[in-house]
Amino acid sequence: MKPLLHAIEVIRAVLKEESPPSSVEDAAITYAQSCADAERRLDRVSAMLQKGSDYQALQVAEEEPPLLDLAAILSFGEEKNWYAYCESHGLKTAVRLNARQIQDLENLYAKGISANHPLYKDFRSAVLSRDDEKSLRIVRTILKLNPQDENARKELQRLENKGLQEKIDLLREALKTDDEERIAALTEGIRAVAPPAKLERLDVYHQGEDIRQALRRRQAEARVPGMIATLQTLKSEGQWRQVGRLLETLDALIAEHGLVPADDAQQSAMTELSRYYQKEKAADEKQRSFDRALKSFILFVEEVETRLLTGSGVTFAEVAEKDETFVKRWKELEGYQLPVANEALQRLRTAGQELRSRLERMQRARRIRTMSMAAAALLVLCFISALGLHAWKAWTLTQELASYQKKESTGAAQDLIKKLRSEEELLLRWPYLQAKIEEVSAWASKARGTDQQAQDALAALEKSFDGDSTKLPAPQLVRQLADAEALVKQLAGDLASRQKNRLTALKTKADLHLATVLKGISTSTSATLGQIEKTSTEELTHEKLAAKVRTSRDALDQQLQPLEALLKPEVPALALPADLETRIKALRQRLNSYKDDLQSFATLRTETAASKTLEDYRKAVAKWQTVKFAEAAPATKMLDTMPSEKAFQAALYTSGDQDMLQAILDDKSGRQMYPDTLLEADLKVILSFLHDERLNNIFENTLVHYSSKKPSTTIWSTSKPEETVIGGATRWSSKFYVPEPSLTSVMFIQQSFTRAGTAGSYQGDAVQSTRLSQTSEFMNFMEFGRIADEKGERVQRPLLDVFDKLNRDTGASPVAKAYVMLKLYDMVKLRPYSWGDHFCPSLQQDIRELQRILASTALRSEDWLVPAMRDKWTAPLTAFFKSIKDRSYMKEASARRAYLRAVANAGLKFAGYVETDLSLVLNTQGRTAAELWVVGKEGGKPLLVPNPSAGSAASDSASPIIASASVPLSPVFIVSVDRKALAKQYQDALTSPGMESKPVLNESVFLTAP
Repeated sequence: MKPLLHAIEVIRAVLKEESPPSSVEDAAITYAQSCADAERRLDRVSAMLQKGSDYQALQVAEEEPPLLDLAAILSFGEEKNWYAYCESHGLKTAVRLNARQIQDLENLYAKGISANHPLYKDFRSAVLSRDDEKSLRIVRTILKLNPQDENARKELQRLENKGLQEKIDLLREALKTDDEERIAALTEGIRAVAPPAKLERLDVYHQGEDIRQALRRRQAEARVPGMIATLQTLKSEGQWRQVGRLLETLDALIAEHGLVPADDAQQSAMTELSRYYQKEKAADEKQRSFDRALKSFILFVEEVETRLLTGSGVTFAEVAEKDETFVKRWKELEGYQLPVANEALQRLRTAGQELRSRLERMQRARRIRTMSMAAAALLVLCFISALGLHAWKAWTLTQELASYQKKESTGAAQDLIKKLRSEEELLLRWPYLQAKIEEVSAWASKARGTDQQAQDALAALEKSFDGDSTKLPAPQLVRQLADAEALVKQLAGDLASRQKNRLTALKTKADLHLATVLKGISTSTSATLGQIEKTSTEELTHEKLAAKVRTSRDALDQQLQPLEALLKPEVPALALPADLETRIKALRQRLNSYKDDLQSFATLRTETAASKTLEDYRKAVAKWQTVKFAEAAPATKMLDTMPSEKAFQAALYTSGDQDMLQAILDDKSGRQMYPDTLLEADLKVILSFLHDERLNNIFENTLVHYSSKKPSTTIWSTSKPEETVIGGATRWSSKFYVPEPSLTSVMFIQQSFTRAGTAGSYQGDAVQSTRLSQTSEFMNFMEFGRIADEKGERVQRPLLDVFDKLNRDTGASPVAKAYVMLKLYDMVKLRPYSWGDHFCPSLQQDIRELQRILASTALRSEDWLVPAMRDKWTAPLTAFFKSIKDRSYMKEASARRAYLRAVANAGLKFAGYVETDLSLVLNTQGRTAAELWVVGKEGGKPLLVPNPSAGSAASDSASPIIASASVPLSPVFIVSVDRKALAKQYQDALTSPGMESKPVLNESVFLTAP
């Protein structure tokens, strides 16, 4: 609608009798076309409303441009004057819009809509089809019809924000390319939809705007030569109106981009074109004015001809007035010095001659009547002259006295009265003369008294002056001058002359004095104002803290008030110069602007401090984005990073693991630290422990070599060897594994060892010292079968307890223990929360340490029998298990569960927020809490802020609590538990006799001792 808005600006300029723009005809056409379009759409809407098709009517009304908006623009308040102007100047006249139809449409919008209106269905359909443009258009219509729909308002905000963010993302990507035109288009699109406050904070927008301005300037510079060439072509063709329009475009282009002519030739060409346009425009305006004057003159002549033709009732005064008007209009027409068509000229001359002839005839008739009446009067006077001579003389004297009074000649009046009273006593018998004498005598005496008062007043003023200055205050001086002037104005004419001269001299002196006073006031005011303006520029900036700006603003306000008092002086002559007045008003406007900004910020801070919940606080912080002060800039980052209560709890208790926090709240492990049922994978692990032939029922045997005289060796068997005595020989049979350094796997082979002979002369090999291996004893000791019930369905024993039992064993192979420990932890990893793993950080650390020791080695159940593996891992694993032998994972988990369950169930309570200066603004709960928790600068981790005034009486003068390591605008939380008591219970449990607990790495600050 930009062409229509420009057309209305042109129309307003024309109606204010300003110099009509060259585009007035185009403006008339544009306005008329827009009115016609609006009328057609109103007719369609009206027809639909009559049929009851409200929804279809809304769709037509919401087509671009919206019909009500268009009607509001067309009804700019001066339509009637514009219609009259168009008719009188021969311009295209617009149709008048039907007010009743507009009212019907407004009533349709005022009716509102229900939740099942088709618009909502269309909106949902547009959203599902991801047509954001259509969705935005429909939701705006919904809000017009139902302004109370908060969901629609939120959707509008979401869609607008989404559209803006998409444009910002596209601009960010475009900035990575060299496509300046795309960057410029995206920047202009962002500027069209984003509020100025948000644009100020968008670095990507400023980058794009710099590129856009540079590009548009280059494009403008490139367009100028072509536009000048086009203008010169239009000039040669005599199309001066098009020259004017193009010149307006060129001037706007130069003003927008701050261009300067490339050279003198270009400057000369532009000046010549402007001069040509002004000349042609003036000639056109002169011709238009001449045509209007001629048309009006012809209409006047037609009226005169009609009036003279009827004849009856035409008076001399009327004819004289029309003749005078005719002469004025004739002279006006001659002033244009433009040719008139012969037919029109002849008609004007004929009408003028006829009018003048009629006037002359009426003048002759009037003179004859006057002469006749004068002669008759003379005869009557002669007849009565003898009788009325004496009375006439008295009357003449009465009139003379009246004329003196009228002329304000007091001296002449008093002299005549004195003469009459001394010389013409007989004439004084005429009552009217006697009355006039009394009246004039009283008037003259009063005039003399007033004259004396005026002299006294002027004398007092003259005495107060010393040269051109006076000690009188300006208001008193002006009042005395006004009183003296009032007295002088009352004086009779012959008495007033001298006093007026004195008064004029006094006024001159007073003016000089007041001018001097004003100069002094202006000088001091300008100096003071300059200092205030300098201070204002330095101190009043949105980059400074609001508190400092408020202090500076209040101080400046106190300094400005005396200067503002000078804007309304008691004496008009002491009114400050316009430039000073403008500067004072501009400074006041600046102070008021900052006052409004500060008040809005303070109100928002009060609203923020009054937040009861984190959601209330989030909404309040969202409003901080509209604040102009840089102090509020952290609000944007805080909105992006503000944790939910659950996220903050997770950061506080579980190092940010929200799943772990939920497991704590749901108590997935229960007090017993195991799930109800076994998984198939769990059962497989348990069965593998129970039936692994490399771990269970492995016997350790000593093999004595009698024949070879070699040292005895340790061999392993899957059962106790069967001893058979045959004659003088003894045989031991079983499945044996004889370790060899080169073997990497274990294989039990059925074989026999035989010893023959007698004691002292044995031959062969003998198996001795057979016993169940300590590793198999360990497997029996672990009682893996008790983890589940007999059916293998229900869990009966916590794995943490099994881990504790594993640590207590000191005889088994550390390699076998490591294998079992890792396999058990594989079970835990399937359901860590059900097995209580999240309550036992020591177990997690020990497993990590074990994995670190083994590195990439994957242990097998038989590795404890392989010599190479035993040699490699026995020492480090022995040291590892020795370091954890006093662990009690179950006790640790139980203590930690009690602690975390207590604090997690207590929940968080919103207690206030961290101000931009990192001071804490606390609500009632926050002020009484001993420990406050905020978001820290280091990775957004929870930060403990002690409250030194907790438990003491509230005091406004208490020192503010500063959280120097917090992020600005962080919410403040409290946990309604006695952390000190809980921590003591926890630490006591971890340090109980016979229990050793390794310090937890990266332990939550909440779980550390206060």
